[in-house]
Amino acid sequence: MSDLTQQQRDSYREQGFLGPLTLMSVAEMEALRPELAAVLDSPGRAPAPAAEQVEGRLANLVAGRGGASPVPYIESRHLDSPAVHRLITHPALLAAARALYGEDLLVWRSTFIAKASGGPEFQWHQDWGGVYAPGEEYGLEPPLHFTFWIAVSDVTEDSGCLRFVPGTRAVLPARPSGPGRRATLLVPPEHVDESRAVSLPLRPGQCAVFTDRALHASGVNTSGAERLALAVRMTVPAVKVRPHFPGHACTLVSGQDRAGLNRLAEPPR
Repeated sequence: MSDLTQQQRDSYREQGFLGPLTLMSVAEMEALRPELAAVLDSPGRAPAPAAEQVEGRLANLVAGRGGASPVPYIESRHLDSPAVHRLITHPALLAAARALYGEDLLVWRSTFIAKASGGPEFQWHQDWGGVYAPGEEYGLEPPLHFTFWIAVSDVTEDSGCLRFVPGTRAVLPARPSGPGRRATLLVPPEHVDESRAVSLPLRPGQCAVFTDRALHASGVNTSGAERLALAVRMTVPAVKVRPHFPGHACTLVSGQDRAGLNRLAEPPR
């Protein structure tokens, strides 16, 4: 993938998302997949959250790992895995990110999103500011981030690909999905015009990029196979990132950190 065209940049600003973009060939991603599977077989640095913190979180809908909380296995593995670090710093990804947001870029989170066969829908929501619920914000000041959502497996309509309502710029009314202190905020149906929704299937090695206000969801996985993706959350150095867990740090993936607001991690070895 070369640098984005002006038409692509304009479309991203107008629609709130862009894709599919190709980072690598299907064969290249399939060759990488065993290494990523090995990463997912062991926990990383993120601890398992307390039960009262996760009830109602979308993370609870992610395919579990042997009955344990998936969070240590799926969260911010670029901090400990060279393979995941290579993905978040892929030259094609960084070229697209620079075309949209400039040279100076941080990754503040990455999350594997595994939807098992038969896995449930993820309802309509926005990622604005990394907010869990009023009074329980953890994320960003000022709120500004964007996500590269990389397909590791085939991501089809049957497996529950991403769906977007184009052109959503406002922060929409939302309510917690459950009683947990950090329940995901979902946008009620009366604020979603599903007649305008578009689906975005991806082949392995392709990705979509979307803003923190992009209204998105995904359907039930009826494909008979696991759907696996890596969500790479990026921001700029002028944004202060509240640590996501003890030992959390941001990763400078392009340019310079002139602001000095955030702890930076060295690449894993």
